[in-house]
Amino acid sequence: MSSILLYLILLLAGGFLSYKGLVPKKLYHRLDVVQMICLFALLFTMGLRIGMDDAVIGAFAEIGMHATLYAVFTVAGSIIFVYMFRKGWMRMRGGKKA
Repeated sequence: MSSILLYLILLLAGGFLSYKGLVPKKLYHRLDVVQMICLFALLFTMGLRIGMDDAVIGAFAEIGMHATLYAVFTVAGSIIFVYMFRKGWMRMRGGKKA
């Protein structure tokens, strides 16, 4: 719980500093590079952690199957929802195309 509070405090502090204009303009132009470096560092450390966990490595097949099923059902559900929504929308508009 304390780590979530730390994340929230850091987020609010950054927003406050930016809102008050206390962040130098030079830094604004470099923020995308800083964010990308931090993101790559985070992904790298997560990969290290996953690679060192034997339980995760042993469950790759099961995790892959769950991820595949989740992706398939998400795409199928989205297609079905859009089809139903569009059909209802067309009915509401009296058959006229949007």
